[in-house]
Amino acid sequence: MSIELTIHSAGTGSCSLTGKEGEGMTVTFKDGTVKEAFLSQRAFMQLVRMKAGTTEKPARSSVSVPGNAM
Repeated sequence: MSIELTIHSAGTGSCSLTGKEGEGMTVTFKDGTVKEAFLSQRAFMQLVRMKAGTTEKPARSSVSVPGNAM
């Protein structure tokens, strides 16, 4: 599945979904569900995951750093 969208601008503003101020972008999804709406980074990622059919966040990879062995 592909998700087609246009990012019109990026910056700070009031999120159309949450109403909270923060960094984000103004986007339009080709399917017409969102048209030139400012979304926070978090709301944008949640919407993309929902449209892609994946509701879980990608797992963070953990990096193990060996300690000093004495």
